[in-house]
This record gives sequence, structure tokens and C-alpha cells, in this order.
Amino acid sequence: MKIPMNKKYRRGLVMDPASASLQPVDRNHYIQQWIYGAVEPAILKVTDFMYNDPVRTKLYNKLATPKVLPREVVCSTEAVCRFIDFIYSAEADNDCPRMAVTKCVCQTATDTYAEPVWKDMALLYTANLYTTVKHTAIGEPYHIIETAEEAKKMIRQFDADRLVHTIMYCHGNGRWTFVVCNCDDTICVPMKAYLLGRRDQVLAGPEIVAMDPSRCEGCATCGKCVDRCMFGANAIGPDGKSTVDLSACMGCGLCVSTCPTGARTMEPRADYQHEDTVTTKILLG
Repeated sequence: MKIPMNKKYRRGLVMDPASASLQPVDRNHYIQQWIYGAVEPAILKVTDFMYNDPVRTKLYNKLATPKVLPREVVCSTEAVCRFIDFIYSAEADNDCPRMAVTKCVCQTATDTYAEPVWKDMALLYTANLYTTVKHTAIGEPYHIIETAEEAKKMIRQFDADRLVHTIMYCHGNGRWTFVVCNCDDTICVPMKAYLLGRRDQVLAGPEIVAMDPSRCEGCATCGKCVDRCMFGANAIGPDGKSTVDLSACMGCGLCVSTCPTGARTMEPRADYQHEDTVTTKILLG
């Protein structure tokens, strides 16, 4: 497949976390993203194979993830919506796509499907690249998301579907931020890896849950927060009310968005470690 390098491709944008701005992409950026996109399904398929066996899982967890490969920061629905507002409102001197959506790359790579399927949301230079190439590695088209409101509506539906939002970047560098993933805990390969002990790819986000036990109506009549949490942070306490293990909370906010009494809220994480890649200047306003 020929790597496209005409002017249309060079118009793409990257996010600069330091200045919280959008800047033009360069040729090298495009080439590396194209190469990664070509091999990503194979990487996911191999990783999924390794985590489908306890012995292979133990061996694979001993290997550090190369810095060039993606990391993903868990974010709440409201944080992602602020991020989307920034993506669409930031000034740039071109009209390239800001976001595009395709079928879940994990689902297509592993040939395992569950609704929703259309939930990989490419950003900026990646959206421009994949909506212009004739073929993609996953064999599926990317459709441009025209407005921020359309993108945020999708994000809120993914929250209702119990999917965790993550913002993904490569090279340990926020300028390589390229997709918003919406992950489940059964098919999503990075999420499965995290739940099976790998801790260097799925990263705790800029928020953490706060709880007011006096407002919790108890798990006998509710318990939604326990059911919704993928990370095992929530449990039923001795008094029948929910409890939270803050050391396990990744900041997805799924328990907050479903709490009928407002007993749970999100607050800034004091020890957030990824400010230089996925900045709170955008996520938290």
C-alpha cells in the first residue's frame, strides 16, 4: 500500500499538551502513524493470544511495553466531553477532520464482536489519515464526526453502555495522542491485559471518585456502582452500603454517572502522573 504524502495529508493536526493548542503534523508523524496502523491488528491479536492462557499471561506480564507502543489514560465522560470541545473549538488554519469513528479495532483484530461495534474515535491527524487512505489495516472505513455535539452524544451513550473512555497516545508523548477508545472488559485487549495484571498500558486518569456514605441508599435496592465498575474498586460494606477502594479507582466515573442519589462525585486526583501527555488544562478545564 502506498503511503499517501500529498498536501491533503500534511494538513493534519496534532495536539500540543504544553500549550494546549493544535499544531500542524509533519511527514514523519504521518509515516509512523501509518506504519503503526498497519501492524496494530497483528499486535492486538498476538496480545490477546498471550492473555488467553494463564501460563502465557504470567510470562507476558514480565515484559515491559516498549515506549513506542500506546498507553491509554482513563477519563470520565465529562472529562472526555471537555476534551472533545477543545478538539473542535481550537483554532487551526485548515479544515481537516477533527474526529472520525470506525469499528472497534480490538473486535475486528480478534474477530470477536459485541455491540456497540462502532466505537473507536480517531483524532486529528489520525482522523485525517484514515478518512483519506483507500484502505485501512482493519478493512473498515472511518466516518468523519462532523460536530462536537455528535461526538459527545456518542460518548454519553458509551457511558450508558458501561464502556470506559480512554485517551490513547504513543511514544510517551502527548503530541502522539491519536484516539479515544471506549473499552469493555471482555474483548478490549488492553483492558483485559490490565485486569490480568499488566499495569503499564492502562493508566489512572486525572480524577478519582469521592463518596458521601450518608447519601448512599444501599446495595439491597441499588448496587449499580458495584455492577458498573470494571476495576473492582467498589464493594458492599458491612452496613449494606457501597464502599470504594481508592487505590483501585482508575477515574472512569461509571459509578458516578449511575448513582441515583448523588452519593458519588469525581474530584481531581492529587497524584495524577500524566500531565505532560494528557493535560488537565483540557480535561478538567
